[in-house]
Amino acid sequence: MKVSKYLLLRLALLLFLFPSFLAAQDEKQKLTGPVVKGIVEQFVSMHYAQKPLDDEMSAKIFKLYLNRLDPAHYYFLAADVNEFQKYETRIDDMLLRGKVKLALEIFERFKVRLSERLAMMEEFLAEDFDFSRDANWTLERDDLPYPETTEEARKIWRTKIKFDLLTLKLADTSIKDGKERLMKRVRGMWKDFSQYENDDVVSIFLNSMAAAYDPHSSYLAAQDLKNFDISIKLSLEGIGAVLRWEDGYTVVNSIVPGGAAARHGKLKADDRIIAVAQGEEAFESVIDMRLNNVVQLIRGKRGTKVGLQILRKTKKGFDTLKLVIVRDKIILKDGEARTQIFVHPSPEENKTAQETNRIGVIKLPSFYVDFNDRRKNPKNYKSSSRDVKKHLKEFVRENVDGVILDLRSNGGGGLDEAINMAGLFIGHNPVVIVRQSGGRRVTVHRSRERAVYDGPLLIMLNRYSASASEILAGAMHDYQRAILAGDTTTFGKGTVQNIFQLPEGYGALKVTIAQFYRVSGWSTQNRGVETSLVLPSLYNARDIGESTLDNALPWRSIDQVSYRVSGNLKKVLPKLKQLSENRIANSEFFQKVKEDVQEYLTTIKPLKYTSILKMQEDDLRRKTQRDQELESASEKADEDNSDDTEIEEEKKEIQRDEYMKESLEILSDYIKLQKNIEKG
Repeated sequence: MKVSKYLLLRLALLLFLFPSFLAAQDEKQKLTGPVVKGIVEQFVSMHYAQKPLDDEMSAKIFKLYLNRLDPAHYYFLAADVNEFQKYETRIDDMLLRGKVKLALEIFERFKVRLSERLAMMEEFLAEDFDFSRDANWTLERDDLPYPETTEEARKIWRTKIKFDLLTLKLADTSIKDGKERLMKRVRGMWKDFSQYENDDVVSIFLNSMAAAYDPHSSYLAAQDLKNFDISIKLSLEGIGAVLRWEDGYTVVNSIVPGGAAARHGKLKADDRIIAVAQGEEAFESVIDMRLNNVVQLIRGKRGTKVGLQILRKTKKGFDTLKLVIVRDKIILKDGEARTQIFVHPSPEENKTAQETNRIGVIKLPSFYVDFNDRRKNPKNYKSSSRDVKKHLKEFVRENVDGVILDLRSNGGGGLDEAINMAGLFIGHNPVVIVRQSGGRRVTVHRSRERAVYDGPLLIMLNRYSASASEILAGAMHDYQRAILAGDTTTFGKGTVQNIFQLPEGYGALKVTIAQFYRVSGWSTQNRGVETSLVLPSLYNARDIGESTLDNALPWRSIDQVSYRVSGNLKKVLPKLKQLSENRIANSEFFQKVKEDVQEYLTTIKPLKYTSILKMQEDDLRRKTQRDQELESASEKADEDNSDDTEIEEEKKEIQRDEYMKESLEILSDYIKLQKNIEKG
């Protein structure tokens, strides 16, 4: 997204006002008083809401900070909170002066309580628990008061451990193994929090401030900025290994296919990394080091060498090996657009079908773009809109009858990517209206792309389709260009965030600077985009979406822009809806989903607590039901000689789940209706 000259000026001012940014570069603590003061002032001035940092915001920050440390009210005592509460309306003044002493003091108290609770856990895990005696456990504790005394905390923790053990036991884990697993969790928690430095704590404090303004603004520490950059461009420079933290060791969880480690061939899953070396330098021990710090040591520029000393378990014990791997650029393939052409109905589903359609499906997990590559080579860079354009052109060459764009659980990404992708279907037309902070400017964004596909289109959505997904879906709905099928609405994130990088090593500010609106003038904020055809889903019953988040900005509307509807969906939607509802009524799967929704609404959602005996009764009922279903499925498999078909189905890149099947049916209905309309 383009940054306004005003915002660039503000960012320049940030650097001018605070030369201490650069002066403190070599100091261990980067987030010093002057730096914090600068960050806070600039954040407040740039944020879309244009709200002052006052006593009201101060009270919000206080609560948010406590909840980030202790969201379930397990650790702090009521006396701790009361002691610090006298400062809850002074935090605004502290932040504007760059004072963070209170945040550090609260964190130190948290560590004291954490140490006490972990000692309790070790004590209780040595006990034998009687699961035949009933007890109740509150499922959501975030609204419960903090324990008044240490003894009350002890009762809470003894019950918590008992329920944690029961949960593991019902998952077929022995009590002995369950206790060991909980102890590992205890020690891991302590190890993590004990390694927090002042900058880590201040980061939490700054993020609490950002969250008081809206749920999508944040302060990104240096490592968080790197991770965000990776997620948006789907690439990184390193060795290509997914790591986890376990008992003080950094452990290789998996090897990324095609990455440097995969090509090297000697690093294996479950290897423990005990030391790291940069090029020809000496090895540095990473035992008991925080995972993020180990990751920073291993990542590095393409072409450079990193040495790994690993501990590998063998039949004879443990072997120690030293490996040298040349870092390379790693493409995260799982986040890329994937395609497949389905024949519908398939021969397996309907062997006597008189008419079939070839439907191209694009699964898009995010709206990604490699900004660095785009700056270096604007004609050849990695992006979602470029990939989708390539896939659509292939579909046209293959003469498909229709296209499905699967945006389920696509949380968004680059705004420009959504705008350009819309152009692939509607050409150089208005896509989205962006209103900047304070209403200083309202901009209508048009796609720079020409339309490459003008045939039948369906977009699959769910409650987790957000941001850029909603821009694209909203535009396609307003132009009547695509059928929207899925959950009742999308997520409802209708705001725009920009990344303002601070000097090297200081991270960045992710600030909500604008709100976007559909060409019809309606915002997606809080309400989302309504689907044309609703499919039964448990997501529809759950509290999911922007409206459930604290401090979410309100819904608004503005004047629409001039645009021309390109489709005729209104004529056929009633018929499509009727046909879909008939199939759903006769679908065993969707009827089961409806039953699950009803059970959730009547028994699970209202449930505030559970009990020892109820958990065991429910588990027995579920296992009995599962055994019956498995027996039934086994009998059906014996009668059905479609093993080869099932194996082939598993090999497919995009799975034909029940929602995909119904979407294929809906689009096929639309194709048929369109043909009938054309015939007159």
